[in-house]
Amino acid sequence: MSLGILMFSGVLFMGATALKSAEQTILALKMESLTQVTKSLQTVLGQWALDGYWDLERLPALMDRTAEGMKLDSFILVDGNGVIIGSTRQVGLGSRSSDPYLARALDRRRMISPHEVTGRIPDSAEGTWSFAAPVFIRGKMAGAFLASFPTQDLGVTLRLHRKIVYSFALLDALVILGFGIWLIGRVAIGPMVRISEGAKALAGGDYSSRVDVKGPKEIVQLAQSFNEMAARIEESAAQREDHLDALEKANLDLRSAQREMIRYEKLASVGELAAGVAHEIGNPLSAILGYASILLREEKDPEAVQYLEHIERETERIQRIISGLLDFSRPHETRIKPIDVNGLIESTVDLISPQKIFKEIVLERDMVPDLPVVRGDHYQLQQALINILLNGAQAMGGRGRMIVGTSTRLLDRDEGVAARRRASDRGDVDYAAMRRSGDQRSLSEGDRVVTVSIIDHGPGIPEEIAERVFDPFFTTKDPGEGTGLGLSITFGIIQAHGGMLRIRNREGSGAEILVDLPVFQEEQ
Repeated sequence: MSLGILMFSGVLFMGATALKSAEQTILALKMESLTQVTKSLQTVLGQWALDGYWDLERLPALMDRTAEGMKLDSFILVDGNGVIIGSTRQVGLGSRSSDPYLARALDRRRMISPHEVTGRIPDSAEGTWSFAAPVFIRGKMAGAFLASFPTQDLGVTLRLHRKIVYSFALLDALVILGFGIWLIGRVAIGPMVRISEGAKALAGGDYSSRVDVKGPKEIVQLAQSFNEMAARIEESAAQREDHLDALEKANLDLRSAQREMIRYEKLASVGELAAGVAHEIGNPLSAILGYASILLREEKDPEAVQYLEHIERETERIQRIISGLLDFSRPHETRIKPIDVNGLIESTVDLISPQKIFKEIVLERDMVPDLPVVRGDHYQLQQALINILLNGAQAMGGRGRMIVGTSTRLLDRDEGVAARRRASDRGDVDYAAMRRSGDQRSLSEGDRVVTVSIIDHGPGIPEEIAERVFDPFFTTKDPGEGTGLGLSITFGIIQAHGGMLRIRNREGSGAEILVDLPVFQEEQ
């Protein structure tokens, strides 16, 4: 009897030992996982600061998305003086934080774990675990953040495993009492030792550790539970890697956006320079045109008159091009007004036709006269047309035939659209003002639209990427030859005007881009 009680106690002790080891393993892995996540957040926040996102306009949304994606209980950011500049709970903004974690992180300039404040290593999954760390910018501390991670799921897992381990330990003890010391020593203690070794291996970082035992049902189930626990821990480690990959991708996207902003600033500088040069050229051209007009009035020789008329026409053509460049390069406020689409196309073609890529392209016009007017911003719609024409010219390799046409029609069933896209909106254009305009409503069946058709004779668009051509940063061009933003910006402009942008392949070769713009209501 005493031997049975001793064995019973021994089995309970082994079960408790295995359970404690597994719990410590889970807690240690959770602590390590959250430490790595905190380090990743430290890197991301430093990059945000470098990219200029520590402002009241963008920081709250970034912090809320980060907290939601990583399932944080709370997320607080302070500056170098401990003043709260961002919080997912929107509490204490602008006041000095009294949190001991943040105070220690700022004072010691390193990450602060839960046990450094509470004085003990967490041995349960109750409440939340908080981590604080400073944020450095080029070696200088710019502030610190506090991330609180909920541990409810971990607590459920621990409680479940406690029940399983204690239940099986009790069953093992009953087996020992029923079948004797020999049976227990042969089929219970050995498997339990292997499970304990598996738990130690798991605690040592071997996430692939599994236990394969044979014996009574209870021991096998215990081993299965351990294997399930190990599988979940391995899955948690893999999810941590996925989080790190997602953060890395976010960093890459942010750097790509930063490079694109720099590129646009350079283009703006080039545009200002070109506008200055065009202005200086305009004065001599005016003089040439004036002298040619004087000579034309006084010249009697027919051949000389013909030459002077050529000079006058070409000089006027140069003046129109320069005037268009000056007009296009100047910054403009968003102005919604009635627009003649045919006139818009003519001015756009005049503006881009002198460019090198259009030298060997024949631009044909097939426009319906007396079109109803549309309502929008002249310069934004002109930019959209320029993007489409340049994209078609590049697809054709700078040679061939391109057709620009216009027409008017009534929308068929299921052709309505609502301007919902926001990802491609440019930061320097107030699309929101146009979306609030009562005239920029959603299209629906029976609405009259003006359709602009631009047909190129390039290779066309493969079916597998046809749905992605309007996505931001998507491009089929070689690195360095395109940013993938031209058609995306165009899509945003057209939808901001309450219209539709479609693309389709033509039989034979080439692609056709169709722009549908709603007719100004007073003209309907």
